[in-house]
Amino acid sequence: MISPSDPEAPLGLDKDGVFRPLYTVQTVRDVESPLILGYEVFAQASDAATLPPMLQRSQQLTGRRLLELLVDSGYVTGMDLAECADQGVTLYGPWKANDWSTPKTGSPFSKDQFTWHGDLDAYECPAGHLLKRVSGHTRVCSGGREVVEWQYRGDAQTCQACPLREQCTTSQKSGRSVQRSEHEELIEAHRAWMETADAKAVYRLRGQTIELVFADVKEHRGLRRFSGHGLARVRTEFALEVLLHNLLTVHRPLRQRQNAKAIKPMTEKIAA
Repeated sequence: MISPSDPEAPLGLDKDGVFRPLYTVQTVRDVESPLILGYEVFAQASDAATLPPMLQRSQQLTGRRLLELLVDSGYVTGMDLAECADQGVTLYGPWKANDWSTPKTGSPFSKDQFTWHGDLDAYECPAGHLLKRVSGHTRVCSGGREVVEWQYRGDAQTCQACPLREQCTTSQKSGRSVQRSEHEELIEAHRAWMETADAKAVYRLRGQTIELVFADVKEHRGLRRFSGHGLARVRTEFALEVLLHNLLTVHRPLRQRQNAKAIKPMTEKIAA
């Protein structure tokens, strides 16, 4: 599906598998209340690189800097961890990357089975051999951000003669290689942090908060697709939704308090 009248909307696959014009909506919700603290609509079909502008947007709207943020794995990248470290934000979210995936039976050793030696600038493989740095490059990621990565490779002859070769690499000519990001130390620290009981307990709150915002907007407000065309109109439409959501959030306890005051004299009379 295409929309000639909305050229600002990029094309992408929606949740129903339909290729159509899409905008990406982001919200930041308070964990202790239903209030939405930050929101934005992006003219892109994915969540890539939206975390840094959402940090700025939330501070702009509330006048306060976020100290802790709960996100899903799509927002946990080396670049996002570096951004949060610079701004003093504690990020909660699972790390999922191909290099760190848990190996299946019969598959090569995963990267976390290699030991990093910073003083040698090398990785040690499960067999005790060193993988030395052979090259480096700048990778352009989704959203246009760049990250520096280095490749470490084992000696070809050593790897070919290693008794663990079949468990480590399928290459018939070269040695095993692994990639290291410029943000690797932050990634390793984050993975270790997310394994702690404290981090897991806090992260469980995410499913009880942010998903309710989108459920409320879709089911109770009927916003399953934008009625206007163009990024400016789409942002205005969602801003009104956020305003309504927050006004209702503030109004509910006030109404409950008024109802309680009205009921109290009646109960007193009945008791008398």
